[in-house]
Parts: sequence; C-alpha cells; structure tokens
Amino acid sequence: MWSVRYTARLATLLGAVLLTLGASGLAVAIAVASPAIYMGGSVVAGMGVGLTFNGNLRAISAVTTAKSRSEVLSAVYVISYAALSLPALAAGLAAPSWGLETTGYLYVGFVGALSLGAALHAGRSRAHMPTGDPARTGWESRPRSERSRC
Repeated sequence: MWSVRYTARLATLLGAVLLTLGASGLAVAIAVASPAIYMGGSVVAGMGVGLTFNGNLRAISAVTTAKSRSEVLSAVYVISYAALSLPALAAGLAAPSWGLETTGYLYVGFVGALSLGAALHAGRSRAHMPTGDPARTGWESRPRSERSRC
C-alpha cells in the first residue's frame, strides 16, 4: 500500500535501492553473526522486493492492452517465481560443497549486484523517456480529488 504513493518508476527505483541495502545488511549479518542485523536486513530487503515487484507490475499493466493483460501478467508471475526460487535452490545445492557461509556471501552478493544494476537502470535520466510514459503514472498524476480520498 505504501508504493501507490509513488510512480511505478520511483517505486521500482526505491525498491531496488532497498533490496541492495538489505542484501548488504545480510552480508554484514553473516560476517558478524548477528541475528538482529540479519532480521533488519531481511526486512529491508523484503520491502525492496515488494516495492520493486509492485512498481514493475504497475508499469507492465499500464503498457499492455486489456485483451492481453492476463496473459502478460501470468507470464510475469511465472518468471518472477522462477527468478526468486532458482537462486535459492542453487544456494541450497551449493551449501554442502562450499559451506553455508561462502554460499551465503555468494547469494547475497548475487542479489546485491542484480538489485544495484536494477537501481542504476531505474534511476536513469527521465529526459530519455517520452512524454506520457505509463511508468510515470502514480499518486501525483491522479486528480487532486482522488488523492484526497485516499
């Protein structure tokens, strides 16, 4: 619900930044063996995943036709679940050979690198975006009367 106050692009950018910070927190938690830092990093990373996913769904919905939206969003969900589960499965398979600590560092490094790349991509200059880009639609583009009701 927090993300609806932002444009799809800004929600995606903020989510990617939070995911990067959360992954960094998880790496620190592994290094210092701190359950509190681990929980904090997990919460921040989870907020990032939620914001990024919501922003991307809104952007995709805005550029698809009503006729194809269900097919496109179904494909997005399948790809998203694969993207979330396959690295975790790979980490589970690698842990017995490489050790849990090494695997943890590699996993959060992989997630951090991907989320940093996504943040950089989402943060590119808006000057390159065409006017009326659906990714810009969000809270501030709604009529004032609609914003005051929320």
